[in-house]
Amino acid sequence: MKNFWNELEDNICGILLLVMMLLTCVNVFARYVLLSSMPFVEELTNAGLIVLSIAGAAVAAKRGAHLGLTLLTERFSPKGQKACELLGNLMGIIFGLIILYFGIKMSSHEFTLGLKTSGMQWPEGAFGAMIPIGGAFMAIRYCQLFVRTLKKSASDYEKKEA
Repeated sequence: MKNFWNELEDNICGILLLVMMLLTCVNVFARYVLLSSMPFVEELTNAGLIVLSIAGAAVAAKRGAHLGLTLLTERFSPKGQKACELLGNLMGIIFGLIILYFGIKMSSHEFTLGLKTSGMQWPEGAFGAMIPIGGAFMAIRYCQLFVRTLKKSASDYEKKEA
């Protein structure tokens, strides 16, 4: 069960990408072979892309795989490198919390206004609710990364130089 929770975002991304690919392939087949398009597929793939982006950011945070420029930080002492890494993780936590806060405001506003998607007439707030969930995952993963960075020793940073 622990492994399931550790890989939750990875599984969501993989399943979502597979479903989006299958839906798009079926829609292309329907459009060019059967001469009949399925407009709801575009809405689903757009919503999936949003969820995929935010869940992918959480996966990258979990792995410490976000892009970084080490041109300056690699010249710092091990303590300086650790401080920069902690600062970056802290900024990631803050960013995730900002996404959580504004995502909640956005989706509650969409529910309050009763906004519906144009094709399927589903509540926009249901899709918008994925944003704060992703922000929460991102904040949690950056918190884990922050703790992992705190536990690193100076020798872990010296190994990068070798």
